[in-house]
Amino acid sequence: MIKYLFEHPRLQALIIVLLCVSGLAAISSLPRTEDPRITNRFASVTTFLPGASAERIEVQLSEVLEQKLKAQQEIKLIVSTSRPGISVLSIELKDNVIDPIPIWSRLRDLLADVQTQFPPQASTPQLDDEKGYAYTRIFALTGKTPQVPLSAINRYAKELQSKLRNVSGVEIVHFFGKPEEEVLVEIDANKAAIANISVQQIANALKGADSKVAAGTLVNNKTQIQLEVTGAFDSITRIEQIPITSSETGSQYQLSDLASITKSIKTPQFDIALIDGQPGVYVAARMLPGLRIDNFSKNVDDSKNLFLQNLPEQVQLKEVFNQQPYTENRLGELLSNILVGFIIILSVLMLTLGFKAAIIVGTALPLTVLFTLVTMQYYGLPIHQMSVTGLVVALGIMVDNAIVMTDSIQRYRQQGYSALKAVQTAVSHFWMPLLGSTLTTILAFAPIVLMPGPAGEFVGGIALSVIFALIGSYLISHTLIAVFAGQFINGKEPNTIWGRGIRLPKLSKKFISTLNWSLNHPKRTLSLVFMLPVLGFLSAGQLTEQFFPPSDRDMFHIEMRLSPSSSIENTKQTTLEIDQFIRQFEGIEKLDWMIGNNFPSFYYNIKPRSRGASNYAQAMVKVPNFKVANKLIPKLQTELDIAFPQAQIIVRKLEQGPPFNAPIEMRIYGPNLDTLNTLGSELRTLLISHENVTQTRATLMSGNPKLWLKADEIALKQSGLTLNDLANQLQSQYHGVIAGSIIEQTETIPVRVRVSDADRSSTQALNSTNFLANQALNIEAFTELSLKPSRGSIERRNGERVNVVEGYLKTGIIPQSVLSDFQEILANADFKVPPGYKLEIGGESQKRNEAVGQLIASVGIIAVLLITVLVVSFNSFTTTFLILINAIQAAMLGLLSVYLGGFPFGFTVIIGLLGLMGLAINAAIVILSELRATNAGTDQDKIIAAVMNSSRHITSTTITTVGGFMPLILAGGGFWPPFAVSIAGGTALTTILSFYFVPVAYKLLIAKKCKLAFTPKSSEIPAS
Repeated sequence: MIKYLFEHPRLQALIIVLLCVSGLAAISSLPRTEDPRITNRFASVTTFLPGASAERIEVQLSEVLEQKLKAQQEIKLIVSTSRPGISVLSIELKDNVIDPIPIWSRLRDLLADVQTQFPPQASTPQLDDEKGYAYTRIFALTGKTPQVPLSAINRYAKELQSKLRNVSGVEIVHFFGKPEEEVLVEIDANKAAIANISVQQIANALKGADSKVAAGTLVNNKTQIQLEVTGAFDSITRIEQIPITSSETGSQYQLSDLASITKSIKTPQFDIALIDGQPGVYVAARMLPGLRIDNFSKNVDDSKNLFLQNLPEQVQLKEVFNQQPYTENRLGELLSNILVGFIIILSVLMLTLGFKAAIIVGTALPLTVLFTLVTMQYYGLPIHQMSVTGLVVALGIMVDNAIVMTDSIQRYRQQGYSALKAVQTAVSHFWMPLLGSTLTTILAFAPIVLMPGPAGEFVGGIALSVIFALIGSYLISHTLIAVFAGQFINGKEPNTIWGRGIRLPKLSKKFISTLNWSLNHPKRTLSLVFMLPVLGFLSAGQLTEQFFPPSDRDMFHIEMRLSPSSSIENTKQTTLEIDQFIRQFEGIEKLDWMIGNNFPSFYYNIKPRSRGASNYAQAMVKVPNFKVANKLIPKLQTELDIAFPQAQIIVRKLEQGPPFNAPIEMRIYGPNLDTLNTLGSELRTLLISHENVTQTRATLMSGNPKLWLKADEIALKQSGLTLNDLANQLQSQYHGVIAGSIIEQTETIPVRVRVSDADRSSTQALNSTNFLANQALNIEAFTELSLKPSRGSIERRNGERVNVVEGYLKTGIIPQSVLSDFQEILANADFKVPPGYKLEIGGESQKRNEAVGQLIASVGIIAVLLITVLVVSFNSFTTTFLILINAIQAAMLGLLSVYLGGFPFGFTVIIGLLGLMGLAINAAIVILSELRATNAGTDQDKIIAAVMNSSRHITSTTITTVGGFMPLILAGGGFWPPFAVSIAGGTALTTILSFYFVPVAYKLLIAKKCKLAFTPKSSEIPAS
């Protein structure tokens, strides 16, 4: 094959053209996103029971739902949060689930079955699995002045939603802060009492008057005509004219005599959107997977421009978030890193190999990149920050095989071989060792690909693109590059830097003398060689641990919580005050809020968990760059804590990797809520004492005031009512009853009947409330009121009650260091949980342990495969053992590099160490291949000659590998430098040690084999 390719230059040209055309086609068609799309394994189930306490919600809704769902084997975690009036279940599927859609469908069927076990007033459970990904575009509609009604903004938001849904590539479009319009029938409680008409009676009259039902059909032999009774609700005037008859007196009234009817926004609102301090509506759209974000954004912009043509001046459309600039900037930075790396590598090759060889080896870079892009297209790997980073990582690796082949062919040509003979000899000599080297490096990155769950899906693109690049590098170096080297290198290049690369005879002599010394003193050499890896092992214990570093992004978010009893209007007023306060700080470009709910997800790992919390608000903050964000976050945290002591405000950077609720989480499980509350308070006191902890909170919240009505049951019974009748009447009066609807064009607006806001706003209004039996009765005459605290929130985790104490840290503080300190504080404080209770660590620590466990789950199988490859390549267990020791040394040296660089030990470092072990094997394989090829044995001169022959391309590959990682190191930030330093530093140190460890260990092993071979058996030793 090599001969045929060598003798047919047209075939060479066609292969290059094919790579170029297919690679460029892949670039234009590959999907482009900012971050990898992680399989959505999260969903929430929301169920309402108006007026119920958190305790009732837990028993009647949350626990029932948990029992129904927990038997599903795909479910990893169910966390239920029971608040007054609402139950929210957060469901997480197991990491091995790759197609969650059928599972969500099955869970919906189960939820439909459980409805019969709920109280009659409970709503249908709604499972939402569509908020697990970041939105691609987020728009906001708001009025230019406060006078613009929210109902009008709502109509335009629906129109925008309709237009966006018609855009090609749109997956979903969601509303946030969308107001619920209703026709409110506000009953005058006094007039209704005098007329002896209850809210329920009025509601029944309304339901009977809204004749939106078919009245049959006239049918004969020729035609059929549908019948419908007139009178369906079509206006407020129609509703005002509905006749109401008192069942006691027989008197007849029009509804307008007893109530005022208006079209308004339902109060209290479920959630509120604040855009630049003005109420509005967010409209968030998400792109389908497998698309280019630039093309998608253009289509969205075209639709937006059409929408703007019909938008009145009083309503304004604002762009809150657009993912495209972040994608372009991220990919642009990475592509510039590739370019810088290419220049560094080419410059190094010019110095080490000479001009011709450098150009030939450099040709491998673009060809391998094109091959990788084509492979990515066929595999379905999009272009995003991880896959492109994989190309940056693979830059130095791409030329390793090409350097070995080119350098060997150049050496054979200098020895007088013909061009074809030099190529054939080099390929024949190196195809097996380099195949073993390539396979071992691929296997080193394989655990990252095989790792299930969010962490694996997030970083898996790095390993995949590196593996594709390794395959391409091997194939191209053994075909095109080998042929080019034979055709263009004649072995007569001048002995200059330009011709054959830099030569350092003095350094070579010193190197030879050190090799002689090491071979003459093997034990001392091995002792010295092992010193650095041992230092690396010891330094590993000194490294602080960090799962994933925070994101270097020009955005951050703020969470604000008031007391559990806070109404959403009170939360809104406090939010407006905080909004004005924050805007005084320099650098704030955008500040938008969501009250009563989470902000639309604008980052891949922000998960909603505060749905329906009226005391909660979340803001998205945009600043010029991440450096401004890093300076502003601690300053804002300090100033907001001082200015708003009534609120708990947490200013948070965006995190990388799988999501966690708080950096530090201590979970206390147990049956009794009071005991859990007490234990949680003790933990919070200990945790907040740490100097680097800024805020703590407990998920078990108490102190929510509740009015208890102790009714005179005997008196009620004499009036013909039960306690249940009284509760239902109060529920109807205060929460209201839906009693029909008005259809306006495509909108269906419900008609709600209840008392006025003034009649349901205070205990005084409650005491004045009348309820109906055989006559109007006053509530105060039949009940005694008492105000007692109740639970604001009750959380359960996989069916067990839990109080989670969350700790939030100062900016730049590594969670593991605080956790270690806190565990020591706990031990010194002698904190113990009672029997029947347990304490568990969560947060960043748990996510890190889960991810590392998943990463190493496949390491055993991979290690066996790697050993198999080495044994097959060298047909020797001792040689394989030598190579594995070298790989372990490399891992230790990588840890030493991270320690010297001052970086924490995290998930990216673990990934780097796995890759480093694969790369480090390459140097050992090349040296051992040369030693075996020359039959060096224990001949010291041959060993030194073999090392010197391989030193040039090993040095070149090491420098190019390090050079390929330099852009990532110099780019700064917290994510890539630890990863790049672990590989680059480890590779450089391992290569230096390999020059001494491998030949010395090889000589010792060969000498031992020879000694064993010539030692006679005991039976053969003659008797003395």
